[in-house]
Amino acid sequence: MKKERWDEENLEQLLKQAPKVTDHRTKDEIFNRLKDDGAFNEQPPQIQQPNQKGIRWAPLLVSIASLFIIVLIGAQFLGNDQSISMEQNTFDMATTESEESAKMSRTEDVSDPSTISNFSLDAQAEQTLIYESQLEGVTLFKIGLAGDDAESVPVSILIPNEVVVDKLGTDNPTTLELYKTFSPLLDEHMMGFNEYHPLKGELREEGDKLIHTLPDDHGYDTSSATLSNYFGSLVDTFGNSYEEVQIEDAKGEVVYFDYVGETAQSFQLKGEQTQYNYFMYQMRDGAVYLSPNFRMTFPNVTEAIDNMTTEANDIYRTVILPGISLKVEDEGDIVTVTFEQALDLEQYDAAQAMRMIEGLILTAASFDKQIKFEKIVQENWSGFDFTKPLEKPIAGNLLFYNF
Repeated sequence: MKKERWDEENLEQLLKQAPKVTDHRTKDEIFNRLKDDGAFNEQPPQIQQPNQKGIRWAPLLVSIASLFIIVLIGAQFLGNDQSISMEQNTFDMATTESEESAKMSRTEDVSDPSTISNFSLDAQAEQTLIYESQLEGVTLFKIGLAGDDAESVPVSILIPNEVVVDKLGTDNPTTLELYKTFSPLLDEHMMGFNEYHPLKGELREEGDKLIHTLPDDHGYDTSSATLSNYFGSLVDTFGNSYEEVQIEDAKGEVVYFDYVGETAQSFQLKGEQTQYNYFMYQMRDGAVYLSPNFRMTFPNVTEAIDNMTTEANDIYRTVILPGISLKVEDEGDIVTVTFEQALDLEQYDAAQAMRMIEGLILTAASFDKQIKFEKIVQENWSGFDFTKPLEKPIAGNLLFYNF
C-alpha cells in the first residue's frame, strides 16, 4: 500500500470532510446536569499543590565566584606596586641567603659527634678561623678541596679526638695518617666540591719531608689548571706539617710534568713560595671561602695587603669593603693596618665585614705575623678584641663534617 504524504493541504481537506458536531440541549438542561454532578457544591474539591522545587545552588555559587574574582582583580590592580615591592624584597633576601647559607656552622659542640650533622651550614657572620686555643679535645684536619675553577680551596675540619682514636687507635696521629684515614671518607660532591681525594699514587713521610710516588696515568698535568690544583692541594693539605714534598715516578725518578717539564727535586710547602694574600672565592652553589688569588706570592706583607685593594679577576674578589682606604706598617712580628677613616663595622653587612677582617688576618699569618688594627670604632666585635694584636690563626674556612 502506498503511503500518502501528509502535508498541510491534505490535513485541511480532511478537516473539511469531517461531520459537524452540534448540541441541541437547552441552557437549563446543561445547568441541571452540572448541578447533579456536584459542580456547584460549597466545599470545592481539594487540589494537590505541586512539590516546591529545591534551591538551585549552582547559579548562586557561580555568582559568588564571579564577585570574588572581580574583587581580587581590583585589589591586584590597586596593590600592584606593593606586590612588586614584596617580590623584590623576597628576591633580595634569597640572594643574600644563597651566599650566607653556605657559611659553615660553628654553633655546634665539636667535641660531641652526635650533635654534628654530616655537613652543617650557618647563615651567621661568625668566625671561620681556627686558633691553637681551640684544639682542646679535637684534632685539626686540613685539606685542599677542588673548587669549581680547578683551583684548590683550603678548608679545615675539627674532628673529635674520640673519633680519631676509634679509627686510628691514637689521639696523636701524623698529618699523613690523618689524611689517609679521613680523606677517603669525605663526600666532596655533597660538600659542593669536585671529587679529588685521596690523591693518586702512594704517599709516605720521611721526617719533615713528604714523598709522593705518582702512577703513570695520574692526570695531574693534563692542563696548567689541573697542575695548579695539584700543587695547591699539596700546600693546603700538608703545608702545616711538612717542609717539602718530593714528587717521583714508580722508578723513584724525578717526574716530568707537561706544561712545566721536569720537576725540581722537591716542592716547597712553606716559606716564600706560600706567602699569599687572601681573596673571596664564591662557588657556584653560593658558598664563600677565603682563598689565595691563583697562588700569587709576595716578598713582603705590605705588598700583599696593598694588592688586596684591587679586583684582580672574575674568580677572586677583594675582601676589602668598598670605599675603604688603609695604610700598612710592617713592624717585626706584628703588622699594623690603619684605616684612614674611622671604620664602623656595624654600618656594613656583617658577613662582608667578617671576610675583610679574616682575610687580612690570614694574609698576615701567611707571613708568620700577627695583625693589629687601628681606627676601628668597635673595640670588641664578633669575638675580636681590636685593642691589641690579634691571635695568629693556624687555619681558615672552618667546616663541620661528621665522620
